[in-house]
Amino acid sequence: MNIPQFIVLGTLDRISPASGYEIIRDLEKKMVSRWTNVKKGSIYHALKALEKAGLVVQTDRLKQGLYPTSTLYKITAAGREAFDRLQAEAFLGLFPDYLGFKLALKFNVRRTANEIAAFGEKALKKIEAQLAGMDAYVKSLAEDDPRRASDPFFIEHDRMLLKQEKKWIEMAVERIRKGQTQP
Repeated sequence: MNIPQFIVLGTLDRISPASGYEIIRDLEKKMVSRWTNVKKGSIYHALKALEKAGLVVQTDRLKQGLYPTSTLYKITAAGREAFDRLQAEAFLGLFPDYLGFKLALKFNVRRTANEIAAFGEKALKKIEAQLAGMDAYVKSLAEDDPRRASDPFFIEHDRMLLKQEKKWIEMAVERIRKGQTQP
C-alpha cells in the first residue's frame, strides 16, 4: 500500500477541495506523521501521482497576496473507489507493518460501525494466526542450534507488540459497537 496516497485520498474524501498545504495541516492535526513517517514532500508527490491516475482532479488555482499560488484538488468517483479498496486493505494491516487498523479508522468517512467491527474481527483472527505461527516456530527450534538461540527472545518482543495491537483493536471494536467512537 502506498500510505501517502492513502492518506491524501482519505483527507480529500473528508475535506475536498483542498490544497496540498491544507492536507498537510489536517494531517498534522490528526498527528498522522507521528506513526506513519510520511514526509510533507510525499504529500505533494502523492497528489501528482493521484492526479495522473485520475483519482483526484484540480479544481482551482488561488493566488492570495505574496503567498505562492495554491492548487485545490478534489477526489473523483474513481478516487473514492480506490480509497475504499485501500481502506479495506488497511483495516487488515497490522503491527508491525504500519498500524493499518488505526490508519483506516482515522480516515473513515463511509464505513458503518458494523463494517468496521467486521474488519476488526478479521484483524483479530489474523493476529491470532500470527501468534500461533510464532508459537509453532519457537517450538520447532532445536535446543542445540546456537544460531537460533536468541530467536525466542526477539519473537517474544513481536508477540508483546501483537498482543497490545490485539487489545487496542478489541477496545476499538467494543467502543464502535457501543456508539462511543465515530466510525
